[in-house]
Amino acid sequence: MAALRIATDSISDVPPDLASELQITVVPCQVFWGDEIYQDGVDLSPQEFYEKLARSADLPKTSQPPVIRFVEAYRHLLEVEECEAVISIHVAGNLSGTVNAAWAAAQAQADPSRIEVIDSGQLSMGLGWAVIEAARMARRGLARQEVSRAVHEMLPRLRGAAMIDTLSNLYKGGRINQVVAALGTALQVKPLIVIQQGRAEMVDRVRTRSRAFQKLVALVHGWGPLAEAAVLHTGAEESAHELAAAIEDQAPGRDIMVLPAGSALTTHLGLGAVGVLAVLAGDGR
Repeated sequence: MAALRIATDSISDVPPDLASELQITVVPCQVFWGDEIYQDGVDLSPQEFYEKLARSADLPKTSQPPVIRFVEAYRHLLEVEECEAVISIHVAGNLSGTVNAAWAAAQAQADPSRIEVIDSGQLSMGLGWAVIEAARMARRGLARQEVSRAVHEMLPRLRGAAMIDTLSNLYKGGRINQVVAALGTALQVKPLIVIQQGRAEMVDRVRTRSRAFQKLVALVHGWGPLAEAAVLHTGAEESAHELAAAIEDQAPGRDIMVLPAGSALTTHLGLGAVGVLAVLAGDGR
């Protein structure tokens, strides 16, 4: 019987093989595309999603997992697998209702105190790093209180930054108006965004992809040494490998993972985006 298990949502973008190895329970978000409903990462692989998105005139909608999916996941862990407790780590509450759905599901259990729900303040592998570290600690047999404390201490050290290649999805999603989108496209404007402690902010708008790429690299170097790092892309694998090579000196002795982003992140950022999700080697101040 496992003393502790770790759960998360599919926005974490934890690689499936690693999730399986570390026994991480991943509850999939939903993707609504016309009359079709898909489970993120289950019914559509990232590559299938990119291809479908490139062909589609309409933008899909994404939603947090239904509460019942968390209820089922927690019951399976507690009753079928007979673990003693669950730490469930999720995408920033300011960006998604997922953490609220997880909390509601925890309250539906016979003993809600056996489940701890944590708002990571991050998304994608920014969140994923906290999930992976918690799962590694649980595998080593550390107590729930130790793992929880380590995760909370890790949260201020999580960082995320990305370069957006197209303004089309931001326009279709209602986040910018048509004039701004058309002007940005004509001028080849590439926004840079950062995600930190629950907030996603546009920090710069740079003309041309090459200049935006250089700005992104400089931004990541400004973070200082990295304990862990991953480069995510939305159908831009070549650029992602180039980005990983440009920041490898920030994480000496570490392999920088290059991963495809899931449907939730891709829906909002659009195709062609690249980003870095990392854990600072310092204390995050």
